[in-house]
Amino acid sequence: MSRSILHQGDYYGNIQKKVQTKGVILTLSNYPVHTTLPDHFHENSYLCYVQHGSYQEQSVSGKLICEQEDIVFHPAGIAHSNAFPVAAASCFNIEIDAAWLSKFEAGPFTLTKIARLKSTALKLLIHKMQAEFQQYHAWSNLMIEGLTLECMALFLREKALHNDVPSWLRMVKEILHEQQEPVALAELSAITQMSPFHIVRAFKKAYGVSIGEYVNQLKTDRACTLLRHTQQNLAQIAVECNFADQSHFGRIFKKITGLTPLQYRKATA
Repeated sequence: MSRSILHQGDYYGNIQKKVQTKGVILTLSNYPVHTTLPDHFHENSYLCYVQHGSYQEQSVSGKLICEQEDIVFHPAGIAHSNAFPVAAASCFNIEIDAAWLSKFEAGPFTLTKIARLKSTALKLLIHKMQAEFQQYHAWSNLMIEGLTLECMALFLREKALHNDVPSWLRMVKEILHEQQEPVALAELSAITQMSPFHIVRAFKKAYGVSIGEYVNQLKTDRACTLLRHTQQNLAQIAVECNFADQSHFGRIFKKITGLTPLQYRKATA
C-alpha cells in the first residue's frame, strides 16, 4: 500500500496558521466533517492537541477515538490514517525538528507508538504555547522551544505513571476532576480508607504537585475554557470556577499560565 510522507510543517486539511522556530513548528489545522485522510506518516515527531471536535485514527497500534482536549503523540515515521465522521475538528500541532531534537538526550522522546493522553498539567503548558503562537514576537522562539521540551517530558512522565500509580490514588485524581465543589481531605480519606497524611504524601510523590496545587490547575484549566469560549466577565468566571474572588482568580491564573486572564483571552481569541 502506498503511503504519503508529510515533510516538516506539512499537514492535510486547511492550515490556518504556522509558526516555525529553529527547533519547533507550530501549526493550527482544520478538518471539515466527513473528511478522510489517506494512509501517511510524518517526517518529524509531533504532539497533536485536539482543540475542537473529534476524529478517528487508525495505525498498527489499533484505532483511537481522539476527542476534544485529547493530546496525541505521533512518533516520526509511524503510518496512520484519519477520519472525521462525526464532527469537524481543529488540531494544534507541536512538531519537533529531528535535527534540533538530536541535540538533546533521547530519554524523554523514546515513545515508539502513537499514544493518547488526557492531562490537565499538559493542557496548561499547551495553553501557554498557544498564547505565544497567537501573539508571536521576538522572544517567542525561546518560550516555544522551552515549552516543547517541557511538554514532551511531561507527556512521557504521565504515560509512565499511569500503570505505576495505585488504583486508589487514581481514584482520588478522578474525584478531584469530577467534583465541581471543593472536596475535603476527610472525604477523600473516608472514600479511599487511607489516612489524610498518606493521601497528601502519595499524591505529591506521584504527580509532582500537592493536592491544592492540582486543584488550582483544574480550576485554571476550566477558566481557560470559559475565557476562550464565552463572554463571561472575570468576576463571573471566578465564581463559576470556585476561586475566592476575582483577585484570587487573577493571582492563581497568572502564576500557572504566566498571563493575566485578560491577556489569555486576547491571545486566544
